[in-house]
Amino acid sequence: MYKTRIAIFQQRDRQIIVIPLDCSFEDRPLSQRCEALANIQKAALKAGLDAPAAAVWRVGNKLRFMAPTEWHPFLKTLTWNTIIANLSGALNCHDVSRQPYVIGLNLASSEQRAGAPKHRP
Repeated sequence: MYKTRIAIFQQRDRQIIVIPLDCSFEDRPLSQRCEALANIQKAALKAGLDAPAAAVWRVGNKLRFMAPTEWHPFLKTLTWNTIIANLSGALNCHDVSRQPYVIGLNLASSEQRAGAPKHRP
């Protein structure tokens, strides 16, 4: 079983699930990256998180991402450190046919954790 850490950001009363990935994600073929993001999205939905998912990773000093187009402007405002500072749980992504679950995530609060900068451009 593997779990992936997640951060949930709220922007204009909507949420997005942000999943930081290893820089090696850049080297995967586009079809594999799309499939990985789709599987994470399925796991999030089965875990009760009804929000789009975004995969983010670093290439050098730049932040790269895959996400629905409407979220691109917001994701461009984030830094790697902001994402890491806002990790608030882990999503079980082992097998999307089983019941995924979220570990340690406070779903009642959609805001970023206290002390972290708020992103509401």
